[in-house]
Amino acid sequence: MKLPHLSLACALALTSTSNAAHFDAVLTASASGVTRKAGMDETPPAGGLNKRPVLQARAGEPIRIEFMMTNVYTHDAFIDSGVRYYIVKEREAGQKPVPPREGAPVEGSFNFALKPQAKIAVRTRVAISEPGIYLLRVESFNTQRDHEHFSAIDIDVR
Repeated sequence: MKLPHLSLACALALTSTSNAAHFDAVLTASASGVTRKAGMDETPPAGGLNKRPVLQARAGEPIRIEFMMTNVYTHDAFIDSGVRYYIVKEREAGQKPVPPREGAPVEGSFNFALKPQAKIAVRTRVAISEPGIYLLRVESFNTQRDHEHFSAIDIDVR
């Protein structure tokens, strides 16, 4: 796999959102003119509640990945929290529990301080050279809450 070139964009949100969740997260992956989108999910339970969309891609083809997370928790900022993203091979699409990220051929993370209504975004491209089923996952960590948020898409590389 080629390692991704990562670009980050942070901006203040211009709209107000009232939601019981801490984050609104959207993950998008595109290949061969097809796009799959996954909304926010949370753990527990392990692996989340939502069924993951599946994107088909050809081995070695560039896959465009975009992720945006908004702090919709209007009462407080998230300080010293973070986001990690990774792609890891799995046995089958929708596998639960999700495979461990240790040894993931593509991964990255960063810390942030995110005020209420602020957004953080990731945009990158990766290429997966070996056919198989892969999990693309972006997740929060160290939010000092009772659960974490994530978005996930399965990628079927042929």
